[in-house]
Amino acid sequence: MSEKSLLDIDLNVLKDYSAFEALNKSNWDITSYLNLNYDMNAAIAFSKLYFPDFIEKEGCIILSHRYDEQTFKEWYLHFNGDKKAIESICNSYEIMDYFVNNRSNEEPLNIYNKALDEFAKALKKSWEINCKLLFPNNNIIVEIYDEYDTTRITLYQEL
Repeated sequence: MSEKSLLDIDLNVLKDYSAFEALNKSNWDITSYLNLNYDMNAAIAFSKLYFPDFIEKEGCIILSHRYDEQTFKEWYLHFNGDKKAIESICNSYEIMDYFVNNRSNEEPLNIYNKALDEFAKALKKSWEINCKLLFPNNNIIVEIYDEYDTTRITLYQEL
């Protein structure tokens, strides 16, 4: 038997995953964890995060949840229509801001940062797959980078 996956995630970063797995050796997997901790509303919300809507404007591809008309116009003028620069700045988002309201202050920073990296890796992979399927003729780069001691994600077209 061989196992294949598009994404290698360390599930041990999930709170209590290893502890529950140790107690339920024969019947514990990711679906058990999800069933214990989340509901259908969370599942639907996450699906839109991993499979986002995109807006095409002036030859640029922008994540719809990051698009703001006035901001787009300002960056378009600032970068003189440079698509890569416009997309990179308009699509840029600090990874931890997706869940800043629910972070436990008791969680050690090194554990939180490891989980943040695993989430960023998953988000990057899903956006890459989306972009290849939705824009097969475009070379879209999804990039994770550190700026000012924080992990960010963005996407842009490499022309």
